[in-house]
Amino acid sequence: MKIIPGGMLKRWVGHVRRFLPLWPSHGERGQLRLIRQHGMFQPHFYLAQLPAWRRLLAWRPALHFLRSGWRLGYAPDPRFATEWYLDRYDDVRQTRSNPLVHFLRHGVHEGRRPSPEGVLSDLPFLRGTALWYHRQLWQGHAHAALPRLRALAEAGDGKAYWYLAGWAYGHGRYRQALGLLGHGRALAASPFAPYVAQARVKCLSRLGDEEGVLAEMTAGHLGDDPLTEALVEASLVSRPAVRRLEALNRLYQRHKLARLRIRRGAAFELASLETRRVAAKPRREMPLVSVVVPAFNAEATLNMALDSLLAQSWPHLEIIVVDDASGDGTAELVAQRARYEPRLSLLRHERNCGAYAARNTGMRAARGPYVTVHDSDDWSHPQKIERQVTELMNSREAKGAVSFWVRADSQLRIVGPWHLCGDWLEINPSSLMVSREVLDELGLWDPVRVAADNEFVDRLMCRYGKQALLRVCPQLPLAFSLVQPDSLTQHSATHVRTVQHGVRQLYHQAARWWHGRQVVPTLDVEHRRRAFPAPLGNLPQASSAFDVAVLADLSPRNPALFPLLERVLRLRQAGQTVVLCPWTRPDDFATRQVAGEVWELCHEEDLAIAHADVALTSRRLLVQSLGEPESWPDRVPQLRVEGQMSRLDEQALPKGLADVLRHYLTQGGREVEASHDDEA
Repeated sequence: MKIIPGGMLKRWVGHVRRFLPLWPSHGERGQLRLIRQHGMFQPHFYLAQLPAWRRLLAWRPALHFLRSGWRLGYAPDPRFATEWYLDRYDDVRQTRSNPLVHFLRHGVHEGRRPSPEGVLSDLPFLRGTALWYHRQLWQGHAHAALPRLRALAEAGDGKAYWYLAGWAYGHGRYRQALGLLGHGRALAASPFAPYVAQARVKCLSRLGDEEGVLAEMTAGHLGDDPLTEALVEASLVSRPAVRRLEALNRLYQRHKLARLRIRRGAAFELASLETRRVAAKPRREMPLVSVVVPAFNAEATLNMALDSLLAQSWPHLEIIVVDDASGDGTAELVAQRARYEPRLSLLRHERNCGAYAARNTGMRAARGPYVTVHDSDDWSHPQKIERQVTELMNSREAKGAVSFWVRADSQLRIVGPWHLCGDWLEINPSSLMVSREVLDELGLWDPVRVAADNEFVDRLMCRYGKQALLRVCPQLPLAFSLVQPDSLTQHSATHVRTVQHGVRQLYHQAARWWHGRQVVPTLDVEHRRRAFPAPLGNLPQASSAFDVAVLADLSPRNPALFPLLERVLRLRQAGQTVVLCPWTRPDDFATRQVAGEVWELCHEEDLAIAHADVALTSRRLLVQSLGEPESWPDRVPQLRVEGQMSRLDEQALPKGLADVLRHYLTQGGREVEASHDDEA
């Protein structure tokens, strides 16, 4: 009798188990329980996608999906798109994880979407959970979510404590956030337990509590992550400069980059960083790289940026500073340095046009086959441009390259992103490098106030695919971004957090609508008409007075959307100026999404779209489906209505409701406290 080798038998059993769902393994039993608990598998829907012969093998449909169905792209439920999830989230594809299992265990807590149209409010198992109220917090309904999150936290829900801490941190209440992160027992049982120590260090660092930071480090709570260790140690202002620098230099040496040092005789500051003279590795082609630096009232920081650029290892460089009608000595500073530095040149705007318009001015003058940008208050490592252009030239697929930065104050205290998360580094939006051919095909930057960096990158990937964007040296910062309270990213109306609800979120929606309807999305900034609508707060010169303001749910979920749009169209045809004010509901997160038909009408009929933190006046107001006042969004446009308030059918609102609404709009919504009262 011939004995089958053990290894061959094991492989044969593995193949049979994969394609014939006979019995589940221990791990599969846990995954089946997870799917059942969340109600995310519909057998009839799943089987309907399979060919007839494959259904014979799927007599246990859920197990069939776990073993092979997801690999073949079949969806387990109408609310989950298997192939889309894998395509959208590369980390899941690379680890070969079952996408549904990943979503239920991790993705749902990380804010990942289950499908292109899917929103978390469509998943019944989330209702009443901490994650549900966390979403409400950031999507404009904090007044409804905060009391419920507090109740969950007081009942011992660690996720609720984490979300409350994140809300406080994102609004600059670092002591409150630290107090909420002190509930160790509850947080230890949450999925966020690995990030709590780092989050506490971020709070302590923001508060300037170095003793607290040292205590966390000494206790070993930060683990052995080299990046975290280096950045935290470098932030300790009380330590000798040599030790702080050595922490960063260990990081750079590990990646074969030049060590940092402080300019002789200078204090330990971000502006004093330098390295020894570094030469790029010789290669056959070393083309000219043009660097455009927009500058507005940048006299205090511009020398730092220019010093770091003039020290770059890439030998063929031109640096074009565009002075955006500064009121200080910015232009004079550049003009003086340009007399002795042939790589440096100055262009000037007669009037202030904004950073993106300044970039465009510089790009028109740029001579290099590769172009990039640089902020006037950033410091870049001398090998940043070399690393980016080298990787870009070595790649056949890539059309653009970005690197990473970390946010820091003038004393080189690392502060990290504005929100509480497990990362220190962020993609540097002002590091994008592309070839001249990309600009010729896609056009320049959208000359709005904020967020055009992301729009340009999205435009690039829409045209060439995700693989067209290289992420260079993602494990370390190739630049330091100086955190300044007066920057547009910190200003309340255009703060980075408006990417969740507000001007940035609406702008990105409009841009995605435009990208989706173009074969090649090319932005012609010379054209008098915009390529796509932009919310009022993102336009450099926007009207603030309108004939009619319309307050309504503008999402595809509105069953009366088309009658609404027909009414708006008739108003425009009658010569009325109209501003649309999106109205969201706390129980349906999809109401944040403005329908494509709305963007189409805004574009064709020159309609304005408003958001919180813009001040407007209108002669009259039309409303549709307001709901109860308790469900109204926290922040709305600060709208003064001079005349009548009526429903879409011109029926006047009852006086009591009209008075409440008028006061609400005049105040721009309601004030919501930033976080929990617990300061402990």
